[in-house]
Amino acid sequence: MKKILLSLLIPLFIVALALFFFGSQILPPTAYPRSGWQFNIAKNQTASSILNDLQSRGIIRSAFAAKVYLKISGQETKMLPGGYKIPPRLSTPRTIALLTAGPRDIWVTIPEGWRREQITARLQANLANFSPDLFLQLTATLEGRLFPDTYLIPASAAPAEVVAILTRNFSQKTGLDPAANYDLTVDSRKLKLKGSEILILASLVEREAKNQSERENIAAILLKRLSLDWPLQVDASVQYARDTDNFKFQISNFKFWDPVTDTHYSSPYNTYLHPGLPPGPIANPGLAVISAVRNPQDTPYLFYLTGTDGVTHYAQNLSQHQLNIDKYLKP
Repeated sequence: MKKILLSLLIPLFIVALALFFFGSQILPPTAYPRSGWQFNIAKNQTASSILNDLQSRGIIRSAFAAKVYLKISGQETKMLPGGYKIPPRLSTPRTIALLTAGPRDIWVTIPEGWRREQITARLQANLANFSPDLFLQLTATLEGRLFPDTYLIPASAAPAEVVAILTRNFSQKTGLDPAANYDLTVDSRKLKLKGSEILILASLVEREAKNQSERENIAAILLKRLSLDWPLQVDASVQYARDTDNFKFQISNFKFWDPVTDTHYSSPYNTYLHPGLPPGPIANPGLAVISAVRNPQDTPYLFYLTGTDGVTHYAQNLSQHQLNIDKYLKP
């Protein structure tokens, strides 16, 4: 009888001990900063990685116990990416409840080469009560300085706050002063450009190039043309001019950057019709493109085109360029 009773009590004791241990591991942490923690969940971050980060920061006691709790509660896929302010002295269940309720800050990615209207649509889709009209008004003279990057932006951020975040990041990441003068050299040709002009040229290159090799080559080609007072002849400048005229504040539906069929489109931005740089940036370039313009590589080329094969082909002179046109553009 004693053996039977003992055989029943031992499993119950083990279960009770396990429950006691589990319960102790989901209690609030014993040490914590009075102000709590700023905690970020990255896009596509797994639940296991999130819980490990919580444990390593001292926000929860045990990632293992939290994983068990998540499994039991069915919340393994419900923690949302973004930025959170986690108060001190929260138990593991309350911490997880906070992370599944939704973030205070939202991850927003601004791709390289987008216009401010495209950025406006992305922000409107992600931020609560965001005013696209006001953002467009505030950024009317800031094309080129709305720096492409991945941001944590407060979900309730006003347009002025978002503008400050983007432009501050531009200054910090690029170090480019639009009002300063910069000396450049490409193939022994000396050029002096203002920071604002470098930004304009970088925006053209960003829309024309697909990879770092193309950025370097096209940046050097356009700088050489600029030094020779040649028309830059950039299709993207015509795209920008056409889309600017056609855009009617239909932010979510308008399609930007369709290929051009008429390079004679009347606009001061058309670099086929007007030599030199257009009046302003046509997009918001990334750091790699800005660096390629500020530190141009020597190149033997003066011409380039992207063929129907999707490859960029270069030429040293007009006759070679015409051969490329015949070979890679004409049906």
